[in-house]
Amino acid sequence: MRVLFSAWAWPPHYYPMVPLAWALRNAGHEIRVAGPPALAEAITMSGQPAVEVGEDCDFSQLTRDTMHIDRDAPATVELWKQLRKPKGERALQMFVDIAETMVDGLVEFARAWRPDLVVHGPTTYAGPIAAAAVGVPNVRVLMAPDIAYRGRDIEPVLLRPLAERFGVTEFSPQGTLTVDPCPPSIQLPTDYPKQLMRYIAYNGPAEVPEWLLEPPSRRRVCITWGTTLAKVNPNLVLAGQMLEAVAGIDAEVVVTVAPSHREHLGPIPDGIRVVDALPLHLLLPTCDLMIHQGGNGTTMTGVVNGVPQLIVPQFPDQAFVANQLAPTGAAAVLLPEDAGPDTVRGLVTDLLENPQWRAGAGRLADEANAQPAPTEIVPVLERLAAREHATV
Repeated sequence: MRVLFSAWAWPPHYYPMVPLAWALRNAGHEIRVAGPPALAEAITMSGQPAVEVGEDCDFSQLTRDTMHIDRDAPATVELWKQLRKPKGERALQMFVDIAETMVDGLVEFARAWRPDLVVHGPTTYAGPIAAAAVGVPNVRVLMAPDIAYRGRDIEPVLLRPLAERFGVTEFSPQGTLTVDPCPPSIQLPTDYPKQLMRYIAYNGPAEVPEWLLEPPSRRRVCITWGTTLAKVNPNLVLAGQMLEAVAGIDAEVVVTVAPSHREHLGPIPDGIRVVDALPLHLLLPTCDLMIHQGGNGTTMTGVVNGVPQLIVPQFPDQAFVANQLAPTGAAAVLLPEDAGPDTVRGLVTDLLENPQWRAGAGRLADEANAQPAPTEIVPVLERLAAREHATV
């Protein structure tokens, strides 16, 4: 079986599909991963063959345009409230614009290579169009709670002009099948065909540092702030503010940050360890708490490792994820405008000392890790492709 994976040029949107690509390849199937040139390195570093399609776009600028953000605007209460407001059709149109930059190349490659399945992320809209153009099923792989489901009526309308360029009149942005790695207790109720899958955390390649091989001598707190916010507006990065708030607590604090974003942390208090882009799937198994902005991959990596979370959401998708997680007792949510040092410090102390948080995170991790491994759903995808071939 030939399986074509596709993602747009933002590695966190590719990473959730990597374990499934490994599982299919280990089962003997041919894999290609198509994306814009900027994604090629992330693809090849994950051990898969890359196919460059389309052209790169400036996602940071698209985000600023969609959310009406000035790159240098100060972080005010008014800005935080504006940013968290749902963007609806405007946000979906941004992903349609991204699809526009890669759909021609993806369809061209699909028609030449003739895959049996096309696998894509929830906002890689070029994927379902390419699948329909060559008459094969498309499999959508979710990253976290399915925020795109709320736009299910708008997606086909926005994508129809793109699809019609290739003679496609019937296509499914939600997929012939959706692979869902999200624990059901934090997922939206949905009505599409679904296959549950265990979330296997992959956050990119790395070497394990020597200090991480030793058991922590104290409780360990991870602070991370992703990569998107610093590129959109550096003033939105609150990792430095969190550092200041937790300095001096009875815990080891580890900050993992992209090297280019270190400058946004500000002065580093004594006793805090700052590491360059250490993947969370290596660090979090040793942690007692994580503090972050609510990115999909960050949140889900914390979920499967049973780590209590303090989420400070800034964008609508982050607020959505945080609100889905909070009722489980695995996470506390604090709005940016309320995240003063005394409040953060008090909440961090409670998250570390109150056993209810660890219990809630443990229950959610047990639910997540009870779902089928990627290797177990390979036969499901094989049957899906075979069934479609049989009806042609």
